[in-house]
Amino acid sequence: MTYIHSILLFLHILLGGAALVLFWVPFYTQKGQLNHRKFGAYYKNAMYAVAASGALMSIMVLSAPLAIKGHLANADSDPEKVAHTVRLFWAFLLYLSLLSFTTTRHAIAVLRARSQLTLLKAPSYILPIVLLAVLGPALAYLGYSNNQTLHMVFGVLGFIVGVNMLKYCFKKELAQREWILEHIGAMIGSGIGAYTAFLAFGGRVLFSDLGQWQIAFWVAPGVIGSVASYVMTKKYSKVFSVTPKVASSV
Repeated sequence: MTYIHSILLFLHILLGGAALVLFWVPFYTQKGQLNHRKFGAYYKNAMYAVAASGALMSIMVLSAPLAIKGHLANADSDPEKVAHTVRLFWAFLLYLSLLSFTTTRHAIAVLRARSQLTLLKAPSYILPIVLLAVLGPALAYLGYSNNQTLHMVFGVLGFIVGVNMLKYCFKKELAQREWILEHIGAMIGSGIGAYTAFLAFGGRVLFSDLGQWQIAFWVAPGVIGSVASYVMTKKYSKVFSVTPKVASSV
């Protein structure tokens, strides 16, 4: 099991690093151009692989924390406390994998569906988003109970993102080209997941000397991404002349 986890971790880091770079290419190419679409597809595939490997690793660790992360314990440690700490961290990473998957998938799906919102109402499409929204408060409560700021912040963030995606999917009508704004917002949400995962993993080593201040670096992608999403949505609503109340074919 440890060997499989190590292979998944290697692939996760490799593809995650690629996703961090690929994320920026579509933002610096014109919408609709070949490079924008091509690199957007590369990013999507990388993020799907990152989310899948992250979810598998998390499930493995949650089911057998000491079998995989037993090196974190020593002769003076309480095995139960070590197992609890490990599970706490990997529960967050499992939720982050769900956030990364749903936002990446949503960013692509809204462009394909455009005003055909019935395509976004399929149970197989809605279920992961519902899980994101429902598990958000649970993660936040878990963080509150264990004094984990990261869990609380992303539990709330995931809940808001999930609810907003559900609202979009069940709209009766869309603004003209509103799917473009939804695409941009979802892509930024996907990037938040990618960069938070990178900092959550690497930050434990890079920022370990900062103590509790390292939380700021883990939360930074969520804060910066939320501000960027608001600013870019305002900008592109003017660029693409988004106008209200155009009926969708539902």
